[in-house]
Amino acid sequence: MEANKRRKVAPWPTLLKPVEEPGKGDGLGGLFDGLPAAEDHGVAAAPKSQAVPQVKKPVTTIRCLHILKKHTKSRRPTSWRERVITRTVEEATYQVKEFRKHVAAKATPKEQQAEFERLARKESDCGSAREGGSLGRFHRGQMQKPFEDAAFALEVNEMSHVVMTDSGVHIILRVE
Repeated sequence: MEANKRRKVAPWPTLLKPVEEPGKGDGLGGLFDGLPAAEDHGVAAAPKSQAVPQVKKPVTTIRCLHILKKHTKSRRPTSWRERVITRTVEEATYQVKEFRKHVAAKATPKEQQAEFERLARKESDCGSAREGGSLGRFHRGQMQKPFEDAAFALEVNEMSHVVMTDSGVHIILRVE
């Protein structure tokens, strides 16, 4: 039976003893054995500062919360909260600035979002107040231009300053 057993032999020659010259391969008879190392020719790895910068993908859709305060000069000076809006532009702006201060005082983005939603449900003149001011996901071209520009300029968890549109005075919190 032992006469029928074959010994496994590599199809290429291998060296079992190390190469005498230091710095020349790993000494095991591999493919690169006997070749100089890359460092020997002055080739070094590229410095990390020259790494290829990652390109940000353009944002096509975002999700925002907003609080709207309408005023007498709004496109439609009526809301689900008040049949006839009687506040001036200045009063609406002041109220929105106060809401912004209140939300910004919260420590974490999660607390800020929760407070923003609470205020939107209680104070916003928009129908989205029922959903905590959420407008859902939207693309460019779906909102009034000043609102869209402000919303798309925000980073995630960033809150806008006062934004004026034909609908009224807004603050926006981008959540996605």
